[in-house]
Amino acid sequence: MVTGFNTDVEHDGKVYHVQTEDKGVSNPIIETLIYMGGEILAARRTSYADTLVEGIDEKEIADRIETQHNRMILDIREGKYDRKSNRPFGEGIITSRSFDEVVLEYLTSQSSPDRITLQMVGASGFVEGEKALMNLLVCRAADGEGLAAARVKVRLISTVDKPRTLAEGETDASGQVSLTCDLPVLQDGTAALIVQTSAGKETAEIKQLIKKPVHKAS
Repeated sequence: MVTGFNTDVEHDGKVYHVQTEDKGVSNPIIETLIYMGGEILAARRTSYADTLVEGIDEKEIADRIETQHNRMILDIREGKYDRKSNRPFGEGIITSRSFDEVVLEYLTSQSSPDRITLQMVGASGFVEGEKALMNLLVCRAADGEGLAAARVKVRLISTVDKPRTLAEGETDASGQVSLTCDLPVLQDGTAALIVQTSAGKETAEIKQLIKKPVHKAS
């Protein structure tokens, strides 16, 4: 099954990297990120939960992944990201729901006392070729109460390779977990870590850019 695409797109003398991936049936989101020089210029996330009602349709999901990826490439070639500007509310959202439904869902999620958050309470080593250490806390947004047995996964995304999982674990009784992973050295391109957690139907994530090693002059 197709799980994503990575494409370099040259436009107006600049090279953009387009990366699209399927977050998986437990979090049925197709996410496309556009990078340039290590900076994320744009993101588009769409749900395919509607396709799961009658079972998993791999062809339909793969078609949606490819369509979204190609749409973002076309946006680049049409000059949509030539220069930065103030982005209107809702840009990049594709959905069959009405605008009022999208806003209502957002406001409900933000006000929900059960909404979970993922916090990095301690970390070190976000440099290529080094070991990254992350002390993480999964808790309720309303009262900060830690969540036990929440799944936490650390995934590597880069502009030169497919996404892959580097570490995963489960929170203890206080909602905390410590994870370590070795970060690869990239000859070209840039990379970032996406730390994701899930507890029931709730999810949260943190993104952390990976730095290039500093080479000292001899």
